Amino acid sequence: MSDVPIERSPIKLLVGRIAIPVSFCALVAILLLPLQGLTPAGQAMLGILAMAVILWVTEAMAYPISALLIALLMTLFLGLIPNPDTGSVIGTSKAILQAMKGFSSPSIIVISGALIMAAAMQATELDRRIARAILSRVHPSPGAILAGCLLIGVVFSFLVPSPTGRTAVQVPILAGVVATLGLGAQSRFAAILVIGAAQVSTVWNVGVMTATGHNVAGLELMAEHSGYSLTWAKWLLYAGPWSALMTIILFVILRRELNGVSFGSDTISLTGNREPLNHQQKRLALFTLILITSWVTEGFLHHITVPATMLIMAVCLLLPGLGVFSSWKEVEKCLPWGVIVMFGVSISLGQQLVNTGAAAWLAESCFSALDISLFSIPLLVVAMTSFSIIMHLGFASAMSVTVALLPVFLAFSSTLPPSMSENAMGLVLLQLFAVSFGMILPVNAPQNMVAYSTGYFDTRTFARIGLQLTVASLLTFALFAATWWKWTGLLV
Repeated sequence: MSDVPIERSPIKLLVGRIAIPVSFCALVAILLLPLQGLTPAGQAMLGILAMAVILWVTEAMAYPISALLIALLMTLFLGLIPNPDTGSVIGTSKAILQAMKGFSSPSIIVISGALIMAAAMQATELDRRIARAILSRVHPSPGAILAGCLLIGVVFSFLVPSPTGRTAVQVPILAGVVATLGLGAQSRFAAILVIGAAQVSTVWNVGVMTATGHNVAGLELMAEHSGYSLTWAKWLLYAGPWSALMTIILFVILRRELNGVSFGSDTISLTGNREPLNHQQKRLALFTLILITSWVTEGFLHHITVPATMLIMAVCLLLPGLGVFSSWKEVEKCLPWGVIVMFGVSISLGQQLVNTGAAAWLAESCFSALDISLFSIPLLVVAMTSFSIIMHLGFASAMSVTVALLPVFLAFSSTLPPSMSENAMGLVLLQLFAVSFGMILPVNAPQNMVAYSTGYFDTRTFARIGLQLTVASLLTFALFAATWWKWTGLLV
């Protein structure tokens, strides 16, 4: 087997050093700009957002360190900037609660539970058992294994109503595949496999209404605004073909990244492990089956949400006598605490962009500058989707983007000229699709962070693939706006 490990070149190291002062300059520049209609706190949040994106893209600091810096800046700016109406300040005691509010998000429970589940898979070596069983039925070539893993992600999208949950189930199995193939944690194949699991989950958030919670929440907002409704089958008709096409494109992008990677005929044994499962493996397999079943049946057999079932799973895995760990120390050394810190702070950043009005101001400023009468429908779709993609850089979950942007798009749809008014709800629905486009940075979606927690790839690798996938998504959106969505009646 030949593979190439991920290394940081001298140029990348130099960029990392330059990025820190550049990020601070971006923060100061935005603070000094004369922005009309935006509160001082909102302006500060835009500056922190610009700084954060620079640090995240360049990885000039480790993610947990940049997260703590962002939390500090939010605490200081939100706590010490006077209210323009009253002149009073809320103080750092209250501001630090806002800067840390993301840690009370249910998404943190899902992320933490997923990491505990991954640690359990590794501790019991059930991940390797599953991986060996899969590999014994697949031709041992990089393309075949990659295609099989993407197909698993597609199937899970119809069964598991949580992109984080889907990725959490896949990542330990993929880690087992990597270990079974004898690859190191920094191998290119390991990185591509895990990135593919996160990205295919994102792509099928668009294709299946029940693949993620923000789809349903967005439809509820649309129903409240205009009475618009959509069936599960109709959603699949509109979005399923797009997701299918993007899955093929994702495979092509990832396969190109694997140029130079090959497996020898003796790399793996094509016979599965015939030894019976031990008690811990059986217990973990049962818990995992119950967890997936609870996700699949949510909404019609029970009303226990994904975060709640993930919490139940985590507790069961940790309880003495019931779980699979011998002690808490065994769990502690397997958990990447920095991922939890990073995700909690990034959720807080998205929340404060909404609470300070910065997100709405940015959206309204951009769309007020457009002369809609000069736009064709495909061009308008591209413009709106491009804005959604840019805004997603500052948010850690699609639900946050939905809450921040969908009301803006609904208001925008009511200002369309008569020649475009028939497309109003169709255009808004397409932006509900585009809300899922958190493909560029690991912090843009919980499933990305689950994949990032493996340590198999750096931010640049993820961003390089994510940018290609984002550009392809934008172009295919324009293509579908001119063809499929007109043929099916979503647009006219």
